[in-house]
Amino acid sequence: MDDTLKQKLKNYVLWLLGRQEHSRRELTQKLQQREATDEFIENLLDWCEKHNFINEQRYCEGFVRKHIFKCHGLKRIQSEAMSKGINRALLETVVEELEIDWFELAQEAYNKKYSTTPANLEYKEKAKRVRYLMYRGFSYDQINFAMQAQ
Repeated sequence: MDDTLKQKLKNYVLWLLGRQEHSRRELTQKLQQREATDEFIENLLDWCEKHNFINEQRYCEGFVRKHIFKCHGLKRIQSEAMSKGINRALLETVVEELEIDWFELAQEAYNKKYSTTPANLEYKEKAKRVRYLMYRGFSYDQINFAMQAQ
């Protein structure tokens, strides 16, 4: 690889990081698409970590906060975190530190979607609402709490 290509790739990574946080895995994938060598990618990302442009802890915290704002449950957050390459132990630590009330979040998600609820729900409608909350990543206990609170 010549020096101009290396500089372009470095500028590209800095541009990406200037727009939003990225995990090391995401940046690796983006650089591989631009045909960078594995050795260059490792060196560049090490340099970024050394200068605190990449910080997995900070990325993970932002990732979890974004999903909480979207009213996603723990299961959905864990699933998407794995696809982003977030360390499971780090994710568990961040979730623990944020002290999230998953039952309250499930109720908030339910109330956002279903602001009006008839007294007796039909089986089909109830199943539809349960599927919606399951897709959002909530457990059965959290879903029951959210639906009973109405």
